[in-house]
Amino acid sequence: MNIQSWGSAVKRLLGELQEIDFGTPLGENVLHDPQPADQVQTGIDQLGLQDGKKLIEFYSYCDGLSWPDVHVGYFLSPLARLTETQAGDPTAIVGGSNAGDVQLLGSDGDGRIFVMRKEEQDVLVLPPGEIVDGKYDDSADQAVWVAIDLKTFLVMLHDDLKAVVLDTPDHSFLGS
Repeated sequence: MNIQSWGSAVKRLLGELQEIDFGTPLGENVLHDPQPADQVQTGIDQLGLQDGKKLIEFYSYCDGLSWPDVHVGYFLSPLARLTETQAGDPTAIVGGSNAGDVQLLGSDGDGRIFVMRKEEQDVLVLPPGEIVDGKYDDSADQAVWVAIDLKTFLVMLHDDLKAVVLDTPDHSFLGS
């Protein structure tokens, strides 16, 4: 699935989501408009990834996403947020089998953090935990490996959105 077909499918499902009556008002479930291509390239280059092509493709299509009404809520940060490391952001996982430098991708409504390992380019979900000087201690091996790459992670997000829209009770949601 390329980013355009992924985005088209997501936009269609987001439209269907807005039509569902959950008994409470829905939040704004969106793919944010992308930044100019030169800003995307410059921003991704700043991250120090082994290979930023998949992130360039994603951020050239949209500047992150906000889906508060999908499962527990999914949020992929805008590019400007990725390039400005803030206090409390994980920059490395220490201890455990997933140790290494990481790039923040976003979070979910349960306080879990989505990260990409900079060298491997795979995606992990970090459960809530203390981050000291950018280091997330995973000596208890609680980080959950969820996707081999960003493309697979985006497909999983699409599948979770689809499960909510189609009310699929036996669906296994991301990181479950």
